[in-house]
Amino acid sequence: MFEVMSEIELDKYKLLNAIWDSVHSLYGDIGTSESKLWLIKYDKNGRGVLRCTHRKVEAIRAALACIHSVNGVQIAITVIDISGTIKGAARIA
Repeated sequence: MFEVMSEIELDKYKLLNAIWDSVHSLYGDIGTSESKLWLIKYDKNGRGVLRCTHRKVEAIRAALACIHSVNGVQIAITVIDISGTIKGAARIA
């Protein structure tokens, strides 16, 4: 689970594009495909749930930390919690 702090409400697809771009720039095509990254949920409050393979959790956390703006809007992404299953993440949310 993560939280986005920004000046304005971000579109889920623009945020997802920024996440994919960050992962791709850090790890390339192979690393991006191996992460099996998927946005499960993102709400208006800026909270979301990402799914990835358990072997790439730290890589995805690093990629999220590298995102500082989306379409010129300054943002900060904070990882709130990590769960082993989607069901466990739903309980946290």
